[in-house]
Amino acid sequence: MTVTAACRTMSPRRSAARTAAVAALSAAALLGGGLTAQAAAPNRTTGATVELAPAGALATQCYYRVNASGGLQIRSGPGTSYRVVGSYANGSTILASASTTNGFRKVGTNRWVSSAYTVRITSYPCE
Repeated sequence: MTVTAACRTMSPRRSAARTAAVAALSAAALLGGGLTAQAAAPNRTTGATVELAPAGALATQCYYRVNASGGLQIRSGPGTSYRVVGSYANGSTILASASTTNGFRKVGTNRWVSSAYTVRITSYPCE
């Protein structure tokens, strides 16, 4: 692999701006930007300010892949005694609560799925 002269001689100001832009994009993705997080390039004279989540803040939702050959039933509450209100196809990507209640993850208002058939997708950050 060949490194060009432009890459080796980047000015300190340009390097700092690029580092700030990368930090802003990373923070946006981690702090709820989801899959479409975007950040503007920092102003060259003022730099960029990145706000971080408060200490102790926990992710509440994560992305999961449905791992149930016949699909995954969506129930109206966190248990098998609740009625079925829909389903997800095997392999679907869903956004669900990071925590569980009675072995079920919340996927919406009065919508729950069994956590036994969900696999966390680690390439996406939790929100």
